[in-house]
Amino acid sequence: MKSDTYQNLSEYYQSQAWAAKRTARLKLDGFKCAKCGFTRALEVHHINYDRLYHEDVSRDLITLCKKCHGEIESQKNALNPIPKPVEHHSVYLAGKIIPWDWRHRFCNVGTHTPEDIASGYEVKASEELTITGPFFISCDHGCYHGDGQHGIGAKNGGCMGDYYTRDDVLRICKEQIDKAEIVLAYIDAWDCYGTVAEIGYAHAAGKDIFIVFESDCFKEDMWFIDKMQRNTGIASDEWIKEQLTSRFKEEK
Repeated sequence: MKSDTYQNLSEYYQSQAWAAKRTARLKLDGFKCAKCGFTRALEVHHINYDRLYHEDVSRDLITLCKKCHGEIESQKNALNPIPKPVEHHSVYLAGKIIPWDWRHRFCNVGTHTPEDIASGYEVKASEELTITGPFFISCDHGCYHGDGQHGIGAKNGGCMGDYYTRDDVLRICKEQIDKAEIVLAYIDAWDCYGTVAEIGYAHAAGKDIFIVFESDCFKEDMWFIDKMQRNTGIASDEWIKEQLTSRFKEEK
């Protein structure tokens, strides 16, 4: 449990590094005790000290209220076992937009109204997955789907009127990426200019990025953005495999 950086555990608990990990774990648990659901007097507990000072937020830590934390510490887990952490992450689904595209199959997310989009809509697809965007206007006529419309703008007006300019589209998508921890991009066309820009924006923002190429020819030609893929440890390898990689392939 020694470290070249911190003199002792108390010093570590006062550091910015620990504060960032504590906040990340609180967010994963929805700012409530993972044992009893209480939302006050929250503390972040070490499930183990295997990676002390270099903890994996999703596997080594858990949120507990002061009472549950005290019980677990005092009874050495005999009568109050630590609950298994539920790993939950938010994802932005980048890629070409067409009516009823792969996003609906991937997370069972339908299209939305202009009011939904304006309110910063998010969809909890499962206990492990929240989708932050992008979302599209549903009118069943295809009014808002077409070149340069991103599923939420209509150049000549749609059946529900004009709602979003291209400046609006840019702002909304950046806000949706900002809210996500992970960006999953699906490349299935050469002219995915917006998707490439989203990947670059997410990379600059320090997001975890995973790219699925429909074919190897896309991956070879787009080697530059392929190099932007990364996993910073926000999500565990097991979660990525189950919730993103495998799930995407199964739905496709």
